[in-house]
Amino acid sequence: MVKLGCAYGQVTRQMITDIKESIDLNFKELKKNQEHLFNHMSSRVPMWVTIMFTILGSTVVGLLVKLVS
Repeated sequence: MVKLGCAYGQVTRQMITDIKESIDLNFKELKKNQEHLFNHMSSRVPMWVTIMFTILGSTVVGLLVKLVS
């Protein structure tokens, strides 16, 4: 079997191939993590928390308006 190129070229070609494979693996892992984060972020707070935030915010704004005027 005849090998093409010098030894340095073969080593360099192998390094490039290894880097490409590691990038592919890292990209797949990053994609999995991204899907996990999107699923985690899409979970909502309970309705009662939303209602309490709304009431609390309205109360604070009402008190501030009353203090200013």
